[in-house]
Amino acid sequence: MADTGTVKMKLTFWRGDKKPGDTVDVPADEVHRWKGFAEPVKGDPKADEAAKTAGDKNPTTGSQPQKAAGK
Repeated sequence: MADTGTVKMKLTFWRGDKKPGDTVDVPADEVHRWKGFAEPVKGDPKADEAAKTAGDKNPTTGSQPQKAAGK
């Protein structure tokens, strides 16, 4: 099963009542979902590890064309 630890991330945008610059605890396996909205806190070893694997969990399609649904 995936790592159940959390990673401290600093918000770069508003989220609910939290403002940019506030820190939040994010499950390590969901760090890739926060890309663009928060950045890992410096010095957190879990954040470094999660950031390295974030690209593997959400790969881009590159130059492959996308097929329209139902066609």
